[in-house]
Amino acid sequence: MRRLLLAAALLAVCGDAHAQQLAFKRESRSGDELLAYRWRDVDKRDYSTAFTLTKDAIRQSETSFREFSMNAMWRYLEIDLRDEVEKFGQGARLNLSRTRDGLRWTVQAADQKTADILMQKTKDRLVREEKDYLAGHLRRRVDERRIMVDFAGATAVLQSPMSAVARALGATPNIANTDRARIALALGFFQEVPYAVLEDTERRGGDFLPAPALLAQDRGDCDSKAVALAAVLRTYAPSRRLAVVTMPGHAILAVDLPAEPGDWTIRDRGRQYVALEAAGPVLAPVGQVGTLTAKYLKEGRETEIWPLN
Repeated sequence: MRRLLLAAALLAVCGDAHAQQLAFKRESRSGDELLAYRWRDVDKRDYSTAFTLTKDAIRQSETSFREFSMNAMWRYLEIDLRDEVEKFGQGARLNLSRTRDGLRWTVQAADQKTADILMQKTKDRLVREEKDYLAGHLRRRVDERRIMVDFAGATAVLQSPMSAVARALGATPNIANTDRARIALALGFFQEVPYAVLEDTERRGGDFLPAPALLAQDRGDCDSKAVALAAVLRTYAPSRRLAVVTMPGHAILAVDLPAEPGDWTIRDRGRQYVALEAAGPVLAPVGQVGTLTAKYLKEGRETEIWPLN
């Protein structure tokens, strides 16, 4: 998600406390990639961690990012509709046009009853194939107008590939044996991964970089980092409930930690979550958010909460 304004907003409350990546190394092996990081947190402490991700996991993630766009989906579905009419036969014809937001079509057949049957078949095919296409790219349709990242589905799919990251962070010495300390370490790790704007005018909807690709490419945006962090925490702090909180142009993660004084919290369905600003590049400790995020959380009018587990 786009977050150009948020960086400035975070600066307003966090001063010069930028996430600082001291080193990043990627070493290719026969079946996997060794990724090594060194970074400095908000308290000036240096950390290092290394782990391996399979080449297949990275490749699949990069392919999903590269190939998905709304235009690509409509092209894919157009082929399916034409195939459905061709299979139907009986001299039926499809009249199809593309719009910015989808496909419009009519069918011609020998009589109205036959045309109605074919129209229903094409509608059913569109719903079925769209759902499969979106699921294959970690997305889902929310309503008639919106297609979004499937935050819960993506977190579940990425938990296993990201378990190596959870194990590596778990081996970090001198981390207090509390969920808050573990979550703070994981949060700082993802904040230090360089922030990148992933969307462009030619790839509408193609701004979600799945976690293995995010780490291998050493870049990510707000929702990509939020889901990557969630996938790690599913293993690293398994007892905690998680939710993605979206607002115009931004997304954060939230976790059901006990709140401490000064923490920004979110309530949903009787549960309280503590905010986690995973995006970077400015360090925001557990429970702290930027002024733009704070504005939306305080007003509550343009935020949506997406439970992950």
